[in-house]
Amino acid sequence: MRVAVIGAGPAGAHLAYLLGKEGAEVLLFDARDAWEKPCGGGVTTKAMREFPFLAASDAPKQMVSSLRLTTGAGRSLRLRPRGDFAVYSRAALGRSMRQRAVDAGARLHSTRVGKTRYGNSGWEIETAAGIYTADFLVGADGASSVIRRRMGVHFGLNDFSYALGWHVKPRENGYETRNPHEPAAGHGQVDIKYLPDFTGYLWAFPRTDHLSYGIATKYRETTPADLKARLLDFIALSDSLTAEEIRTADHHTTRRAAFYGAMIPALETATWDGLKVAGRSWALIGDAAGFVDPLTGEGIYYAIKSAELLADALKTDIEEYDDRWRAEFGAELRRASQLQQRFYRSQFAGAPLVERMVQFARWHGGVRRTLRDLIAGEQGYVDLKGTLKRRIWAVV
Repeated sequence: MRVAVIGAGPAGAHLAYLLGKEGAEVLLFDARDAWEKPCGGGVTTKAMREFPFLAASDAPKQMVSSLRLTTGAGRSLRLRPRGDFAVYSRAALGRSMRQRAVDAGARLHSTRVGKTRYGNSGWEIETAAGIYTADFLVGADGASSVIRRRMGVHFGLNDFSYALGWHVKPRENGYETRNPHEPAAGHGQVDIKYLPDFTGYLWAFPRTDHLSYGIATKYRETTPADLKARLLDFIALSDSLTAEEIRTADHHTTRRAAFYGAMIPALETATWDGLKVAGRSWALIGDAAGFVDPLTGEGIYYAIKSAELLADALKTDIEEYDDRWRAEFGAELRRASQLQQRFYRSQFAGAPLVERMVQFARWHGGVRRTLRDLIAGEQGYVDLKGTLKRRIWAVV
């Protein structure tokens, strides 16, 4: 079988590796070099455990042993997951995973894909370098997937979040401000801040050679200018000089701070219910399929997992793929969608739910452990309520 994979991010590159090592002929298309995707770059403890190749990758990674949550009212809580998680440069991780796919036999084509047509002889993929043919087509081309739309799978504007931020390099010379996220003995801290009446959060992720600052919220909930202003206030708490440099440069890119912005899938419950991401000769994986946690925006685990599920389905029956991802993580992502508005916008005991959650976790060990496991990917959403009830009433 010849498989054409459009998009060489973590989902596409991992699928190409899996199929290549099984002897399939894999054509992997991506016009861009691996790039610094607009995200924190965090890989959960669960993903590190389930996919050992991530830890073994030669891509530089910053190990993280603690996470600090701060509410809109200024309450903070420091959590220490049972196992460290990693923060990668997504460009470096992407290059490593692409090379791994090539080493397994996939052919990487650095060319833009144009029209795709399906006929009696299979797929024809038109590119700037010529026309290629394939028996099966996979869309792994990200949140704004062209292949998804061509296959008749449509997401609405409410099915997206929007993220923007800056990758900030340290000063090379002169005055250097103290970095509150600076690694201690090789282990860094992630900072997350929630805001009142805001469906999303701000973050600071330490990487091996820079900091990734960002903010994400539901698409069109507010303006990009408002998001930038909120994020610059957050950066100023850590480094007022950097924030002032960015403001002076018209809220964009400076010599030390590279701006980013992008759409992120955050599917509504109704979209999950009707979602079908495979047909007889095609399938979608990763962000292209919408496989991102609507509550946190985490997608690396689901990118890699969906690639593995599709690779298995291609060995047996492609019609099993939709059933497999629903059984494996579909209910979790659907539940996250249900919880999104409740988590960020609802009130509990006279205060935002996030505020009360952090407040309770500060004095109750059971709530604190549950929140820690949720962030690490060890605790699911479907049984979250039951876990909280058991731990709240257990002897701490």
